[in-house]
Amino acid sequence: MARRLALVVCLAAVAGVAAGVVAHLLATPTASRPAALRLPELHGQATWAAGRRPAPQFTLRNVLGGTVSLASTRGRPALIAFLDSRCRSLCPLVGRALGDTERALPAGARPDVLVVSVDPVGDTAASVRSAARRWRMGSNWRWLTGTRRQLAAVWRSYGIVVRPTTTDIVHGSAVYLVDARGDERAGYLAPLLPNFLALDIRRVEARTPRASGSSDA
Repeated sequence: MARRLALVVCLAAVAGVAAGVVAHLLATPTASRPAALRLPELHGQATWAAGRRPAPQFTLRNVLGGTVSLASTRGRPALIAFLDSRCRSLCPLVGRALGDTERALPAGARPDVLVVSVDPVGDTAASVRSAARRWRMGSNWRWLTGTRRQLAAVWRSYGIVVRPTTTDIVHGSAVYLVDARGDERAGYLAPLLPNFLALDIRRVEARTPRASGSSDA
């Protein structure tokens, strides 16, 4: 009976997390809706036109040293993910898909991958290096952390609900594609399809308008 109750609580938490992510992805006035019988330009569960939805800004500490801001990725596409380096369920699937996406692109076309921690206590330099190695993530990734309050502000701005349980951390697993101008262009829910994600990155890079006389640095 205790196990059954724990399972029910866990499933309820998962449902709540999924609802929060879906609400952020879809229930916004800026989400673009494709016309009937028209294939979407991008493959996310939600997509937005260039210039319609600026990505919420943040600056966090890199677990491996230094600080990183979303603004520092301007001028090239970026992927934002929310992971736990010690997770053994959904996070490895997302992490491996991100690694596969990087390898599907030429070195010069690979995006920055900003992983925002959902476990600031458990994510250490050793654990994130181990996760990146297991998931075969490329050299463009940075694992970001901060105080619980700092991270909660980022989670909230991206619709990520984080709910610790007695044995795990249940959390949203959405991945966002941000273009070179700093606008959200697509949001993806697991399972990710690396080939489609790589295609979207190339398409966004090719079609992102750039300000005249600016390098977007």
